[in-house]
Amino acid sequence: MNDEGRKELFEALQSLAEVAPEMRAGQLIAAVGELCADIHGRGLWDASDTELLEAVWQFRRNFEASQLARKAS
Repeated sequence: MNDEGRKELFEALQSLAEVAPEMRAGQLIAAVGELCADIHGRGLWDASDTELLEAVWQFRRNFEASQLARKAS
């Protein structure tokens, strides 16, 4: 991933942190790493920045859907 892509990854992590302020930074990173391992078979140490970015987006979609479901019930 180029510098622009890496910047996008860090911006996505920052945005995720704003959506889930109750989660500590380590919790967010660990959760994204676990999801990345589920999606790609590679966790934090082995995943590419592109794979991690995809996991951040997926985690955010899942998190927002769970928040909507919680509000609806």
